[in-house]
Amino acid sequence: MTEQGHSSSTTAAEDVGTPPARALEARDIDKDALKVVRKLLAANHEAYLVGGCVRDLYLNRKPKDFDVATSARPEQIRRVFRNSRIIGRRFKLAHVFFGSKIIETSTFRTNPKEEEHAATSEGDAAAEGGGGGDLLITHDNSWGDIKDDARRRDFTINGLFYDIERRAIVDFVDGVRDLDRGIIRTIGEPEVRFREDPVRMIRAIKFAARLDFTVEMDSWQALLRCAPDIARCSRARLVEELYKLLRGGSSRRAFELMIQAELFQHIWPDYIALYDASGGLHRPSRKDPPDLPSALFWRYLAALDDYVLETGQTPSNGVIQAILFAPLLHGQLLEANRAELDALIEDTMTPPCAALGVARRDRELARQIYMAHRRMIQPRGGKRSRRKNSLVQRQYFHDALLFLGFSVETREFDGDSALEHWRRLALQSAAPAPKSNGEGGGGDKKRPRKRRRGGRGRRKSKSSGDKARASEGPAASES
Repeated sequence: MTEQGHSSSTTAAEDVGTPPARALEARDIDKDALKVVRKLLAANHEAYLVGGCVRDLYLNRKPKDFDVATSARPEQIRRVFRNSRIIGRRFKLAHVFFGSKIIETSTFRTNPKEEEHAATSEGDAAAEGGGGGDLLITHDNSWGDIKDDARRRDFTINGLFYDIERRAIVDFVDGVRDLDRGIIRTIGEPEVRFREDPVRMIRAIKFAARLDFTVEMDSWQALLRCAPDIARCSRARLVEELYKLLRGGSSRRAFELMIQAELFQHIWPDYIALYDASGGLHRPSRKDPPDLPSALFWRYLAALDDYVLETGQTPSNGVIQAILFAPLLHGQLLEANRAELDALIEDTMTPPCAALGVARRDRELARQIYMAHRRMIQPRGGKRSRRKNSLVQRQYFHDALLFLGFSVETREFDGDSALEHWRRLALQSAAPAPKSNGEGGGGDKKRPRKRRRGGRGRRKSKSSGDKARASEGPAASES
């Protein structure tokens, strides 16, 4: 883009740039994100911070990551940053690398042209379950300007740009007003936006739960009408979105909203069906018995949220799967023998996980966690005590210990002593081994084994051979 083009676009942005009610302090902005923006500006491209980082900074929250939007095309971004890589097909963008950190940098886009959309989606309509008039977006690389890019985004609170030179929020969609009011509102016609990409319904609920906002009425009514469309999304996207919800620190509220909207029922009907025998998976009620699977489900999610918010850490996929299915295995985790529990885990988890596309490795880790859990809560002592303590050396031990903590907080059984015991063993196993002082014939390093030399023609007597073998015995046993 020419310098003249850059200046005219910046002037257009200035017309709607609004100084934030609370200034976005430069010290709160990631330094590498600032580098990306400034370098793109120096190369005569438009560039802004965009989306969730602007939203979170305005709300005085710490952004999880920082994204950049620019007028530069992906290939141009690649030329500006040697430390970048172009990714994606449906949505092509650039990742700029700073060590392990990634600054996601996308080109301004517009909604795909109607004729282009028809051409790209015609062959996919049957596979996606659509027919004539299908709004599902399968191609999203139609370039536009900053206004186009704002209007194609999902929600007003995510359609904000930040001009680092003017220190002003650029707002084409009244996103600042909705942030002040605590509202989740789609940009454009809600039903159209949800049918274009049904995952937006999950995102609406995620933001409402995480920010403690309310979904605006028209958007909520459209979500209720479009809920069955969520089944048209790829299973991989649905699994990933569920994991994001469960790691976000507000999973209990998010799942309450999804069940209220009957969205989760369309995402994972096979899982929901497992609760039918015990009254169904419904929103929490004080009237529910404490050991009812539905009541346990909500208590497990609350314990998970507490852990994420208090520690800032996120559990593995295997722990999350163990949490999801624990309410359905409640009594058996405490009482069943090994063979019965193993068979029950297989029968309970495999069909719904296979239907949704949960990775086999995640299911297997959940199974290992359950089997370890059974051993961890058994009374200690006796001949099997040493074998039980060997759990600490297992690769899945720390996942099993984390799940034990969730179970003690969630379920009504006396597991505090077991939890303290295994935490103590974990600390002991993590402590560095004491250094040897060289006494008592022990050292940290093994003595190198001497090589026997001798030509083909050399022969040793039996006695000398026996002495050689005897002298090599200790070294051989150490290797």
